Amino acid sequence: MNYPQDDRDRIVEEYADLVWRIALSRTRREEAAEEVAQEVFLDLFRKERSFSDEEHRKAWLIRATLISCKHYLTASFRNATLSLEDVGDLASVDEGQSVVYEALLRLPAKYRLPLQLYYIEEMDPDACAKALGLRPGTFRVRLSRGRNLLRKELKGEGIDV
Repeated sequence: MNYPQDDRDRIVEEYADLVWRIALSRTRREEAAEEVAQEVFLDLFRKERSFSDEEHRKAWLIRATLISCKHYLTASFRNATLSLEDVGDLASVDEGQSVVYEALLRLPAKYRLPLQLYYIEEMDPDACAKALGLRPGTFRVRLSRGRNLLRKELKGEGIDV
């Protein structure tokens, strides 16, 4: 499908934050998140893709972002990491939520992503499971375990949940 410019602008406007937040969550670096987001949208617009609906497009973008992050992180020249303080402004995260978001970033990806998609992106559990390539039961287990881990992280920060 050759996307007209208006459609490209609409798609980027609608999904850029989602793609960027997932990429930031995985790479933990703003520059890397921007690079991954660019690659995902270039891939979307470069190849002929057809989607049955917007949920299908959203699921594809999430999977493509996860795959691009994996490729980015496994590249041998990208071994440097930054502390959470170096990440700086976490874009759409309010200052009052930054402690929670930082605690979320410290969780392993297998628990962080289900929490992020369900609570931050407000996706349906079945759509989250599909986007992550998991069975719904597996997704729910990871969501529950992720909540427990996040609760422990927040108690370590002195926040009683």
